[in-house]
Amino acid sequence: MACGLYSIFLSLSGGSLSHAAWYVLLATLLDKADGSVARALKGSSEFGVQFDSFADAVAFGHAPAALVFASAQQLAPLTWGQGTHVLGLPSVGLLGGICLVYAIMTSVRLARFNVITAEMGPNLFLGLPSTLSGGLICSAFLSLEELNIGSPAFYQLFPALLVLNAALMVSNLPLPKLHLSAHPLAKVLQIGAGVAVYVTVLARTGFVFVLALLLGYLAVGFGIQGPRMWRARQQHS
Repeated sequence: MACGLYSIFLSLSGGSLSHAAWYVLLATLLDKADGSVARALKGSSEFGVQFDSFADAVAFGHAPAALVFASAQQLAPLTWGQGTHVLGLPSVGLLGGICLVYAIMTSVRLARFNVITAEMGPNLFLGLPSTLSGGLICSAFLSLEELNIGSPAFYQLFPALLVLNAALMVSNLPLPKLHLSAHPLAKVLQIGAGVAVYVTVLARTGFVFVLALLLGYLAVGFGIQGPRMWRARQQHS
């Protein structure tokens, strides 16, 4: 939650947008780590489940929305400047509405997740997890900087990405949860990829690698493995 709040502060106070995006990625690492630590120490609780959702709403809902709002105005002013209009609406008003809808849909997704977790079991998500959504947005943002792509046209796409992610978060598309494979080689690759993500994010480099992993996971999960697991689940129910 602290990472998310500081990211919002940086975005809306004229601070470094790159740092704002990085703090969201840091929050994704902490979000994974705190659950693992809680389970290892047998410290899981219903309070922890609920508080985790509040923290996620800030870090992966409000903070990415603030980042996109600030970056669209600063880095893509031709589209989102005060003097332009889109679909008959003041463009900044439209941008603000998109960011607001994204933040709300993140909270809807988190509340829904808490309600249906027991029903869905340990192997499947329904819809895009908020953590992955925030990580995807911010790793894409930092990848543009890492690749020295400064064209406003690319930053104009981020509001559209918010709309897409908002829809995916509240969708019924099945997505397999990440678990260590029983196959030794696959398990080594999974652990290596996980360690590499922590190292690259903490070193503030390699964001293209992080983005590629996220896109690969979502493509295989939503496109192949998730539907296959869902059909198998329906056949056994």
